[in-house]
Amino acid sequence: MDTAPILEWLQATPQFHIILISILHVITWAYCLTLKGWVSDDIQGIAAFSDRLINDKKIDSYEIELGGKKLQIKNTAWNKALPFPSNFMRWSRLNWGKSFRSLGKDSKGHTIYGWVQDAKKHHALNIVVQWCNLILGYNILSHFFGPSLAFFSMLLFAVHPCGVQTVGWISGVNYCLSLLGTLLTLNAALYINNVYILFPVIAITSIISCMTLLPGCFNFVILLYLGYHNAAIMAGIVGAYFLYRLGIETVNYRVSAFKEQQMGKSTGLYWRKIIIMVKTFWYYVRLVLFPKRLGLFHTWGYHFDAPIEHIDHEFWAGLVSLVVYWGVAIISPAPVQFGLIWAFIYLLIFSNFITAQQFVSERYVYISIFGICIAVSYYLIAYPIIFSFILGIFIMRIWVHLPTFQNEVRFYESNCFNFPQSEVAMGNLGVSYLNHGMHYKAFDTWHEASRQNSLYDVPWYNLYSICKQNGDLQGAKKFLMMCLNASTIHFPDQWKKEMVELDRLIQINIPIAEFSKRLNHAIKEGNYGSPGTF
Repeated sequence: MDTAPILEWLQATPQFHIILISILHVITWAYCLTLKGWVSDDIQGIAAFSDRLINDKKIDSYEIELGGKKLQIKNTAWNKALPFPSNFMRWSRLNWGKSFRSLGKDSKGHTIYGWVQDAKKHHALNIVVQWCNLILGYNILSHFFGPSLAFFSMLLFAVHPCGVQTVGWISGVNYCLSLLGTLLTLNAALYINNVYILFPVIAITSIISCMTLLPGCFNFVILLYLGYHNAAIMAGIVGAYFLYRLGIETVNYRVSAFKEQQMGKSTGLYWRKIIIMVKTFWYYVRLVLFPKRLGLFHTWGYHFDAPIEHIDHEFWAGLVSLVVYWGVAIISPAPVQFGLIWAFIYLLIFSNFITAQQFVSERYVYISIFGICIAVSYYLIAYPIIFSFILGIFIMRIWVHLPTFQNEVRFYESNCFNFPQSEVAMGNLGVSYLNHGMHYKAFDTWHEASRQNSLYDVPWYNLYSICKQNGDLQGAKKFLMMCLNASTIHFPDQWKKEMVELDRLIQINIPIAEFSKRLNHAIKEGNYGSPGTF
């Protein structure tokens, strides 16, 4: 088939390109505006801080303890207890999504109003920011590599399934905002020649990029590669500040939290981390090129155990892929080289040299796939039919996954469908069932999680908790013992204390149970004498 007419048609004006990119973006992500529910971090991070009506009283604040002092925090107020930029991010997101609505009626039938978080507003923010990224990305790429490659690259970036966890998930907005700051920085460097104007503008755009996500601290590398040395100096200064402030804060917090949960090894630095980094790179290569399975929790590497540090076929595959990657980057034309360098720079911080959050996740490659889309589009631009087929497959994958963000039950059910061996997703699904009043489904789900990995302590602890709440102390003890026999015990001291308390309750309960048994037997036999006679 002669594709020349198609290519000629696609080589239209930039305005036409932008219109097509915008239409594809809307078609792909418009479903998000129908999502009214909250999932995972959205609940505790945003939705929980709405006004509530409890016993005829409107609750518009919450209490925290800091340094031994109890502080009352307004739900949508500036939180002085949090450091910058966390307090700004929290304040801005809570005020962005609030809507003044009816909370319900009091006992006298009077309507009470208050601020409630609107999920649609948060989804709209993600969609708008991503659209801005597409336009800014098109502008910078068309300047350096021509409008055709910029057009193809942004079409592919607009529909890559690894973007679902940033565009479709409310809590992923930080990644979108960080890329927005990066692209604003590049466009500012492109158009502003006066250094006295350039420096403050670059400082502002770099702050946007860095304060929302740490990869933004490495924008200076891309600026140096493109030859914008003055802009690189200012971006480097801002990046160094935020990398020190947020990086140290994040690592210290995670080291402390992981150490408390007996997971401190993943945050340490030692020579075998090189093996882990190479294997992590291979995992992301597969994820970006074949985004078949999507979910918040991936099974690979989630539990930091010995095999992840060993040299095996995954290590050799990762090593070969690294050699090929940089070999292609060295010998390829400028657009491919730029895209591959971009992808590597922004992925490096998520390579698990220090595991500060999850081990692997789709959202971690969001900024990197911007560069990968440039490199891939360069080779597919001559094959529009193949390119269109890939676009269609990616759009269908996104459409299948977006409805799972409707609520936390569907969210974790999808995670379990995509990663059926993930006992972590199964455990969270059980909690979601419990939150929605499906106690028996929660119990069965935690049992299934314990069958998938009998040495994972969280499902056992959940089973212990629900048995204890239902008064089944013997069952609770059995599950707590299984929890304490796990390979990694997240909170051993606390849970051992709970075992001691549980044993005490069981000892108290035994005489009561024996008394009830004898009383029931006496009633059955018709022996109504004094309690001492039965």
